[in-house]
Amino acid sequence: MPNVAPLIERSLPQDILDLLRSAALVASQEPESARELYLVGGMVRDLLRGEGSADIDICIVGDGPGYAAALAGHLGGRVTKVSEFGTAAVEAGSMTIDVATARSETYDHPGALPEVTPAGITEDLARRDFTINAMAIDLSNDGWGELIDPHRGMTDLTMKRLKTLHPASFADDPTRALRAVRHEARMGFKLQQASINDLQRDCHHFDAVSPARVLADFRRILNEAQRAEALSRAEDLGILGCISPAFRIAVRSLKAIADTPDREPLFHVALIGARLTEAEAAALIERIDPPAEWREALGSGSTYQEIASVLERADLRASEIADLLKGFPVLALEAQLQLAPATRQRTALRSWLEELRFREPLLSGDDLLAAGVPSGPLVGRLLDELRQAQLDRAVGNRDDELALVKRRLPMILAEGGGR
Repeated sequence: MPNVAPLIERSLPQDILDLLRSAALVASQEPESARELYLVGGMVRDLLRGEGSADIDICIVGDGPGYAAALAGHLGGRVTKVSEFGTAAVEAGSMTIDVATARSETYDHPGALPEVTPAGITEDLARRDFTINAMAIDLSNDGWGELIDPHRGMTDLTMKRLKTLHPASFADDPTRALRAVRHEARMGFKLQQASINDLQRDCHHFDAVSPARVLADFRRILNEAQRAEALSRAEDLGILGCISPAFRIAVRSLKAIADTPDREPLFHVALIGARLTEAEAAALIERIDPPAEWREALGSGSTYQEIASVLERADLRASEIADLLKGFPVLALEAQLQLAPATRQRTALRSWLEELRFREPLLSGDDLLAAGVPSGPLVGRLLDELRQAQLDRAVGNRDDELALVKRRLPMILAEGGGR
């Protein structure tokens, strides 16, 4: 195997290089059976591609959490996130180091969480998702810099090929399908046809994957700069439909996601929800069990569609626009504005978002009480009327508002509206 020590020392930032040397030193002080230490994961792949990476993943043959504790003590950091799979994280200053015990994995059934057994680095690499992620760099003192590449990942990296390690890969872990489209989009690689065939054969096993695991990988896609490409590819390969038959993204929504690369992920969730039916949104929410703000963003689209045609009316007053739109989350309406045709609907949306929602009465509740309005519900009712009058430009200043209050107060009291 080639030695890439010069590449490591030339390419990695000095603080990361120092950290890896410290990790090697700590490993050299471990029992002899636990001194094999490797750099693994995305940093290896990206280092060989000539790209930077902030992910520091190391793998030790032996006791991962025990080694993590020793490393944290050496660095003056602390251990977090110890898991049943023999993994732990070390936080030291501004850096996080993910530590894993080298292990093999077996699956009781498709989509299940794995049963793990401590193993060597060869078995550990064999459990990984794609050949380009199944490489390691030896960090031990004797082997510093040696590239471990039993699955020809370097060749696939050079050819920009994305390949799984075995035909049952997507049955073992269906979320690898979401990882595949994310890697394709981010790196410009191409999932090979044999792997596509395996994916489409076994994609139905998403039924066995928990909502939390699906949501986690979906979030990672939305955090990618090339999220639109990844989502489009997931739709084309049938991955979204395997997650839920209700999971679809309208062509116009995909284009809007591509056109707004700097917007936050929640805005793109709202773009997806903007064209879902009520039943589709409910089914998707049930399947991925997202947080409250996602539920709101996904569920608002069908409600908006019920009033979209009303916004096309030429005689619609500003106060009527406000009544129609005030209950919607701002982000959901911004998504609808992104998708709206260049008609009165778009004008109404823009008016509400940019101006009308900020227009408030000049008089306060205290002003109304000082003007003789009895305390109680009547204050709120008159404030609402003043707000409508401001929206429709029926009043212009405080005197106009006070005159309206004095005119309306006896009328409302006569109607019994003060109670």
